[in-house]
Order: sequence, then structure tokens, then C-alpha cells
Amino acid sequence: MSSRARRLVGQLSAGCLVFAAAGLQADTIQHNSEFSLLGTYIVPDDERTDEYGTAVRATYGVRLDEYWWLEPTFFSGVIETGRTGVTDYYQQGLGVDLAYRLFGNSDITPFGLAGVGVSRNDVANNTSNEIGGYANLGIGLLTGPVTDSGLRLRAEARYLYDTFDDGLSDFHLSLGVTVPIGATRRQIVEKVKYVEKVVEKERVIEAADSDNDGVVDGVDQCPNTLEGLQVNAVGCVETDKEQSVVLQGVTFEFNSDRLTANARDILVKAADALKGQEDLQVELAGHTDSVGGADYNQKLSQKRAESVRNYLVDLGVASDRLEANGYGESKPVRSNDTEEGRERNRRVEFNVISK
Repeated sequence: MSSRARRLVGQLSAGCLVFAAAGLQADTIQHNSEFSLLGTYIVPDDERTDEYGTAVRATYGVRLDEYWWLEPTFFSGVIETGRTGVTDYYQQGLGVDLAYRLFGNSDITPFGLAGVGVSRNDVANNTSNEIGGYANLGIGLLTGPVTDSGLRLRAEARYLYDTFDDGLSDFHLSLGVTVPIGATRRQIVEKVKYVEKVVEKERVIEAADSDNDGVVDGVDQCPNTLEGLQVNAVGCVETDKEQSVVLQGVTFEFNSDRLTANARDILVKAADALKGQEDLQVELAGHTDSVGGADYNQKLSQKRAESVRNYLVDLGVASDRLEANGYGESKPVRSNDTEEGRERNRRVEFNVISK
């Protein structure tokens, strides 16, 4: 690589670190395909010219699993000669790359890629337009989402070998944006409030029921019961039969067992409920949708269930009262054919262990 090319690659890398910080605090967006549009600066082989080139590159990415992406790509560019009014090369390429994203789909995602394709070189003052092939290797960086629509910033550097004219080596340095296709933000909010009223001589008295379990606070011996669980006359969860409630809002970062900030707030309430009834033992059951392999989903659900268990232990719940089990995609509650169904199937359940 020439000193000019090394300088440009270094500048591009520094720029990546700056704009990558823009995505650090972005919310996670789920998507399985995306479109990228980039502007490209070309450092051409000295056999072509000692000038420079520019191009536009478009890439369509399709997720294969947590780390691998298939990326059909097209670029079209012009390489200058330095002579006023004269263009030396028109160059196009159509190919496909296989990309590996180092941290899956995190806030800052380095990646590497390799691919092959078909190239076309149209040379000024030359009647032959040569159709050949090319191969390229590249590295790059994706930020996390920087807008609510999931738009991300992308930078990459590629070494491209073109079979034209007995073989030429170029460097493509690109900056641009990546837009998710069919992205959705995962959130379900369900809340039911029960108010018990006593009517006496045309006066309405609202008796306090802080945990909304149907037993007023003056009688309730197990405060902070989770909504949706059946309780006895003194407000404690009935442990002589199996019960289950979905921990609504307990979500994780995409393809990760790391709890979101909202999930941690919700689990504080679950911990209070467990500490309010010390004879209560529960199973924390993790479930996923059917996107991805069954074995991968089972392992991910187990990790997520264990993450919830560990956080409850950190909040002061005795570890021997908690079991963590992952069921992967094996127990759906809705069809996985719709986004709404898949969203419902990604859940953590709070299952009472009967005695």
C-alpha cells in the first residue's frame, strides 16, 4: 500500500471512532435485513493513474445468524487522469460479500468481509469495454442506531483486486448510512387496576390495596404480590397449585442476555413480592420466538432466565427459592408467523412451584 493510501486508511479509522460514539446510547432495534448507501474514495493502482477516483456503493444485507451476514453489493465509479476534461476510467462492479460482525449487533460493531464479483472497465480512447472479475477483502465499523428509525452509520476500507489489464489493485474507502428493513422496537405494556369500594349510607370509601391483589392493605399479610397471581384471604399467593404470570416488560438487548434498564426496574417489584412471602418458590422460565436455530434459541433462553435469577439474587432474594430454565422456541403462546406473535413469544414467565 502506498503512503497516501496508508494515510487515508488511518484517517478513516479515526473518523469511525468519532461517529461510532453517536450510537452508544441508542435503543436496540431488531431487524434481519438492511440497506446501505455509501460514498467511496478510490485509491487506484499506480498502473492506472497517480490520481484518485470516486464511487457510489449500494449494499443489501441479509442476516444468516447472530454474527454472519450475506451482502450483495453494487458500485459504480470514475477514476480521474488529472488532465482537464478527460476521464480515464468508468468502472462498475456487481458481487456478493460474506461479512462477520464481531459482536453480533451491539452498539459499536466492527466487521470483516470478503467477496467476489463481476467488474466492467470502460477506458477513454479505448473501444474495448472489458468484462472481468474482482475479489475484495475489507474491514469496517457500524454504530448503534442514531435515530428512532434505526439508521446507523457505516465506514469501511476494502482492498479490491480487478482482473482488468492483467490485474490491478485498488483501495476503496467508504462512509455512509445503513437503514434496517422491517425493524421493530419491542415493547408490550399491559396494566389492570382494581379498586375495591365499600358503600355505606351513600358514602363511597376507597379501601387501599397497594398491590392490587384484591385484599386490602389492613388485611394483606403478603405485600407487593405480583399482579395476575391468585391469592388467599390474607393476600398471600396460593402455593398449593401451579400458577404462572408473564413478567411484562422484562426484555433484553438484541440477541443478548443483558437486561434492559426498564427490565431491571420491573424486577425490583418481583424481588419485593418474593421478599414479602418467604415460603414462595418460583421457576423463571425463558422463552424465544422461532427466528434462528432451535439449539441457539434454547441456549439464549437459558442464559436469559439465569440473568433474571442472578439479578433477583443481587436484590436480596435467596438463591434456593429460584430456579432458572430455558425452553427456547418450544412453548409458543402465539403464532410465529407474525411480528406480534413473535413478540409475545419472547418472554420470561414467573411460575409458582406448588408444594
